[in-house]
Amino acid sequence: MGNVKDATLLHHVCIILLLLWFLNSFDCCHPVAYFLSLVYLYFVHEEYVIRLRKRLKFEAKIESNQRMVFSDSETVKWLNHAIEKIWPVCLEEIVSQKILLPMVPWFLHKYKPWTVKDAEIQHLHLGRSPPVFTEMRVLQQSNGDDDLVLELGVNFVSADDMSAILGVKLRKLLGFGMWAKSHLLDMKIEGKVLVGFKFLPCWPFIGRLHVCFAGPPYSQITVKPIFTHGINVSEFPGIAGWIDNLMALVFEQTLVEPNMLVVDVKKFCSPQPENWFFVDAKEPIAHATVEILEAADMKPADLNADPFVKGRLGPYRFRTKTQKKTLAPKWHEEFKIPICTWESPNILVIEVVDKDFFSNDTMGDCCLSINEIRDGRRHEMWLPLKNIKWGRLHLAVTVSECNKKPAEYSHDLQLFEDELNFAKKRSLLRSSNILPKVDDDQCEAMDNKRKPRNRFRIRGHDEQALGDGHNSTRKLVEARALIHPTNIWKLIKSHRRCRH
Repeated sequence: MGNVKDATLLHHVCIILLLLWFLNSFDCCHPVAYFLSLVYLYFVHEEYVIRLRKRLKFEAKIESNQRMVFSDSETVKWLNHAIEKIWPVCLEEIVSQKILLPMVPWFLHKYKPWTVKDAEIQHLHLGRSPPVFTEMRVLQQSNGDDDLVLELGVNFVSADDMSAILGVKLRKLLGFGMWAKSHLLDMKIEGKVLVGFKFLPCWPFIGRLHVCFAGPPYSQITVKPIFTHGINVSEFPGIAGWIDNLMALVFEQTLVEPNMLVVDVKKFCSPQPENWFFVDAKEPIAHATVEILEAADMKPADLNADPFVKGRLGPYRFRTKTQKKTLAPKWHEEFKIPICTWESPNILVIEVVDKDFFSNDTMGDCCLSINEIRDGRRHEMWLPLKNIKWGRLHLAVTVSECNKKPAEYSHDLQLFEDELNFAKKRSLLRSSNILPKVDDDQCEAMDNKRKPRNRFRIRGHDEQALGDGHNSTRKLVEARALIHPTNIWKLIKSHRRCRH
């Protein structure tokens, strides 16, 4: 702990000792106060351990990435030196006042809790410490229409002169509509950023920017009320969870690939910039239905195990209900998780946790690659739990692709019509009187009922009716008659008679 500000646990111990001394001076120090003090310190210690584990895990990931040798990676010392010189002159004001200050209110209104009616950034100054780029490389292939895509390793640790004031208006039922101010300090963000450029032949020469994180970054922030030298309330139990969830929603879901921040450089450079950015949230291309069924051979963390399952797939997370006092829990819960791209690993990480009153204990974890079972079938399996002596988890996963595009529907319809024409040429249908006779009056009556883009079902799929007139209606009638089970049986018997 090289910095005194990191000794948050020591701060809480001093606060508890002062409180007990104050109560003892008035002869009000009941044994219950000592018990509550120990419980409070236990909760603070658990929050500190969780943050420390998160930090160590991310540092281990960075260390493993540093062992990898990128042939197309370049040193960025020159870039950091240039930014260090430009940052205090003008770059810090541009980033804080022109870029971040208009963007932060959008995220505050989108992810504010139910207790908050309104939230705004009243002051923002990032300080004298600029962001540091750890690596830079050009991606040879881009997913969209970007002309150039850069992958940047970014590490931003704010200096002690950073200051940001967050104003929060509470709801009338909770806080009588009062405004509360909090100071945001000691911001840390570390991760890989993807920046896509779309160039123009004229000013401003860059038409659009795509910005997103390649993976969930490490993020941390300190929140202090009223004055900048007070207690770090982000370490208090309850408040820490809300802040961590808010940071996770912004940095681990909204701005992580394939979702991205789109910046219109033309509007940004205009004299009155308006609506110059938006968040492009990609529509899912598939869904993974995860069924958490049961567990067996569990090793208890204590005498009374209350297990539940939590998991994540990319930025999406889920959690089951808690089963009380059992080592063979049965959940039978289903979760439908969207999948936005097949280019990422799509690893389903599942953890079995024992819920306790004071803290939760891990009872094992397992992982599964969704990309390997994307065949549309239901895969039921028993997975052994890792990081534990024994234990198994029973689950089922079904990966279903989203509906096809209209162009694919028209292609399938054309193939079906070709098969139908081929059957006509062999004279197996009309010779056995399978196809119904449809006259022009019936075709005209059906055409009047059909909408311009009528939808019907063929072979269990939603197809799109392309084309108008009596010919398309007659084809629909023939197609529906062909796939009827009774007519298929008639076709088989007719084919047998023709062979004899």
